[in-house]
Amino acid sequence: MQGFSPRNLKYMRKFAEAWPQIALVQRSVALIPWRSNITLLDKLKDPELRLWYAQKTIENGFGKDMLVFQIESQLHLRQGSAVQNFEKSLPPSESDFANQIFKDPYVFDV
Repeated sequence: MQGFSPRNLKYMRKFAEAWPQIALVQRSVALIPWRSNITLLDKLKDPELRLWYAQKTIENGFGKDMLVFQIESQLHLRQGSAVQNFEKSLPPSESDFANQIFKDPYVFDV
């Protein structure tokens, strides 16, 4: 093989060190784009938090820019903080939609 830049080779090594369990890689981080993996490696040092954001990226289809925004606005601290009863009072498809509308507060300092 050829054509790998030194920078990409460094990221590949960092990726292998950050995700030593092959089963974990196959069911989570292998499902997101390489650019998103690089973002996770650059922005997050905590392995559990990195995995959490990888799973949220899969669930919500975050692109790289949205992933950066969610990390910088600390989605992990904001998630699930709104009090609501959508699951009990609405049909499943409508409760999911309502949860998506209200899940993130406005962030004015970006």
